[in-house]
Amino acid sequence: MFVLRAAGPGDLQAIVELARLLDSPNLPADETFLARRLERSEQAFASPDRPDAAREYQFALVDAEDRVVGTSVILSKHGTRSAPHVYMQVSMEERYSPGADVMMRHVLLQLGATWDGPSELGALVLAPELRGTPGSPGKLLSWGRFAYLARHRSAFESDVLAEMRAAMDGNGSNPFWNAFGRRFTGMSYAEADRRSAEDKLFILDLFPRREFYASLLDEEVAAQIGEVHAETVPALRLLEKAGLRWIGQVDPFDAGPFVGAPVADVVPVRDTAVGWVADDDAPGDAPRAIVATEEGGRFRAAAAPARVEGTAVRVAKEAWERLGIAPGDEVSVTPMPRPGRRRGDG
Repeated sequence: MFVLRAAGPGDLQAIVELARLLDSPNLPADETFLARRLERSEQAFASPDRPDAAREYQFALVDAEDRVVGTSVILSKHGTRSAPHVYMQVSMEERYSPGADVMMRHVLLQLGATWDGPSELGALVLAPELRGTPGSPGKLLSWGRFAYLARHRSAFESDVLAEMRAAMDGNGSNPFWNAFGRRFTGMSYAEADRRSAEDKLFILDLFPRREFYASLLDEEVAAQIGEVHAETVPALRLLEKAGLRWIGQVDPFDAGPFVGAPVADVVPVRDTAVGWVADDDAPGDAPRAIVATEEGGRFRAAAAPARVEGTAVRVAKEAWERLGIAPGDEVSVTPMPRPGRRRGDG
């Protein structure tokens, strides 16, 4: 049984190895950066409080042998006066000539920023050999964050977003950056990506402020605006099932989409219930759910059969030892993503 828990400094080397699989601004393969992140994370979990950019909640997914096999994060606040949330707003323009009887549709991009932004989900990476395996490690890694958010609503903003990894070319570079961003910064994608992990203000300094017609880009490049990397599709589907949707923004580096929603509308947050562990086992027809607890002062969660009956929660006994819970302990129960796709996903 997999367990999602708060990550700490002792997990540094394992998370560095996982970061090498992603190497994104939110999870760069940089030991110094990640060491500082884990120190901040330990402090955040110790005293979750109001939204603050310094509060970064890094999670670790561990297997039955307590090996770290996945990680994900919630940034309490993304977008501040010193580090704004920078994006490209995507809109559509229609032009029609009655004389020529020609209708043209153009995608427009407009640089934007907010200095008082939402909370952000990110840095999700699971060991490749565990993708699609029994035990729901990917679902726990993604939706387990919502279980924590539901328990500490005041520590996060009223809205949450996630930046999805964009499509890449065969050389590990990004076609949109090469066609657009590189022309205004003189930087390679790798150089800009590394710089953005610490500071994105150079984008506001160097990118054009006026609307830009994506039609001026190569057709193949323009078609990839808002598209996600093939390996990111499962993660996107899980967020869509949680109620997050594209918010009409893409990342100015790679044109990957931002998805988001008001926290109050996020399905797993809205549907999380709190109760106390009952004396008996979960019934055989109990649905699998994310059972979370902070008994003893440490957050941990697992996917296990559970049923809420008033204030009592009947949890499969296999989860008792793994989570360190006993009858009478407080737990929260967050529904698991439903199988298949709902209408409107995608």
